[in-house]
Amino acid sequence: MKTVLVINADGGSHDAIQQAALDAGWNFLSKSARTADAAVVFMTDKAGLEPTLMNITAARRSGAVVVLVTDLSRSGWDGTFGTAHAPDVDALFGKPLDAPAIFRRLDGIMAARVATHRQTTVGMAVILDRAAANEESAAAFYRQAAGRASDPVTRDALEGLMRDEIEHKQLILEFKSGARPLPEGTTSGGSLLECLTAPDFTADMSPPDAFLLAAKKEKLAVEFYENWASLYPEGAERDLLLRLAEIERRHKAKVEDLFTNAAFPEAW
Repeated sequence: MKTVLVINADGGSHDAIQQAALDAGWNFLSKSARTADAAVVFMTDKAGLEPTLMNITAARRSGAVVVLVTDLSRSGWDGTFGTAHAPDVDALFGKPLDAPAIFRRLDGIMAARVATHRQTTVGMAVILDRAAANEESAAAFYRQAAGRASDPVTRDALEGLMRDEIEHKQLILEFKSGARPLPEGTTSGGSLLECLTAPDFTADMSPPDAFLLAAKKEKLAVEFYENWASLYPEGAERDLLLRLAEIERRHKAKVEDLFTNAAFPEAW
């Protein structure tokens, strides 16, 4: 079932939206959900504009279709569409609200997106070949970095990461051929990298910095798969890309654990 998240920035009651969602075959969500298919944002006056725009942008980045509901006679119109956030809005509705019309519009936008994606999406074999090339490039980077590292512990860590990337490339090729099934389960998206700045490579880099740099590279790999997945409609190909993103997310968590152990060794 399709899901719609309602972002209530005007403090009003939206029972009509909830009922319209159910009538149209949508599941109504009142709390944040990363996987929502659509977001209906109720905006108040200019005083509430900035946090509302931040919510719109967050919903849009998650792939949701975004509908903005506001009083067009007030400053919300000029305030919203005079900013860089304007492209984040897929449709605009005024008040008083025709709730069923919102879901007719949402269905139309989603159908158009699916049709467009089917026409423009790169073939899965091409994506997997590109992913394998990315892993090969990452392995080459770690190999060269290890050769330049002056600290033997850092060098060993970089060589271990190089071997991981070589293994990842082989896994992708096996997934592509069907020789290996994809793993199940999920890993938390929150991590150290979102709190710490990844360093640039230097010859005298410490093991903790090497692991932070590796985590940054794994984060880029996660985003590679998630961005391609967002271009596919629901189905086996999208699931494949999301599960490959999960593999990279697990590797990111692994190197972040290595960072923690190297940066904060226990002392007894």
